Amino acid sequence: MNEDKTFNIAQVVASTGNGGLERHACDLASGLVAQGHQVSFLTTSAVAPRVPKGVRPVTLSLDGNRRNPLVLLELIRTLRAGKFDIIHAQGSKAAQMLALILPFLPNACATVGTLHNQKKNVRAFRKLDWAIGVSKALSKDIGSDRVTTIYHGLPSFREVNPHEDLTSQGRPHFLAIGRLVEAKGFDRLIEAWASIDANLYIIGEGPLEGELEDMIRTHALADRVKLLGRSEHVPNYLKAADGVIVSSRREGFSYVVAEALLCNCPVLSTDVPVANEVLDPDLILSHDINVMREQIVRWIADIDAWKAKCESAFETASQEFTFDHMITKTVDLYRTLLKTQTIMRSQG
Repeated sequence: MNEDKTFNIAQVVASTGNGGLERHACDLASGLVAQGHQVSFLTTSAVAPRVPKGVRPVTLSLDGNRRNPLVLLELIRTLRAGKFDIIHAQGSKAAQMLALILPFLPNACATVGTLHNQKKNVRAFRKLDWAIGVSKALSKDIGSDRVTTIYHGLPSFREVNPHEDLTSQGRPHFLAIGRLVEAKGFDRLIEAWASIDANLYIIGEGPLEGELEDMIRTHALADRVKLLGRSEHVPNYLKAADGVIVSSRREGFSYVVAEALLCNCPVLSTDVPVANEVLDPDLILSHDINVMREQIVRWIADIDAWKAKCESAFETASQEFTFDHMITKTVDLYRTLLKTQTIMRSQG
């Protein structure tokens, strides 16, 4: 197959949120278009307005029951009419829907599914031509010999300036970033911070905001712990912070870890992907609050040593977590799959 050939690609996104899955799909679509590929974004009415420039949005009723015959028929008709080379399902629901309609799709196309979070049922990914895990842990969960790990890619932060809010003198400044939900473990982090003499800024919004504010008051931490809300300037904060603390109970891929490492900001994290794949084991936090507190106190007392422990992770991030690397690995996979399809058709 011609290495310069461009592809007609359908991305199928059956979600309605505004999280890592949707961000990844939009970033990937934008990068593919920049390389000359044609991309159609088959998605819900909630996500369609966020489809990037140059990508063709196609609004379908994908937010309904994944086994609804009318929804599946609508998807089949759209995919057949599009004459796509690649059909790429983003997330578990899209992969399950794609797996159900495989017998009705043209043989010439290749099917791919990306798993973004831990799921109990991943059988659908094994039915597609290939699967992608956004961390090694998720690739292992898929349990197939037809799976590749491709980390989320992020832009370069070299030209980002430190945020002035975190450049004042006094106590060191640390960040925790993410949706204010149970999975992120901010409740445990606030409790652990009760005897830590440092500033903690939590960036994000979500349903637990009131509960977390109450915890801050209960532990008399208003002078040290602040909820900053959602911010469009996270890299600027990372450039200014002394370190990042990830207290998550579970993750599929932590954008926060990737962003922090790309900003050369040291990280402490609980035992979740992708932190546990790139950080030195000494930097993995216990889920026990008392032990977590002791670990945090130890490392913030010697930030230079903490940063030195992160050097290999900084290097890994510069190679594996970049936008260009994600696009290149994805296109290479597409090309290999289509080449295999061509050989199989010629032999058949």
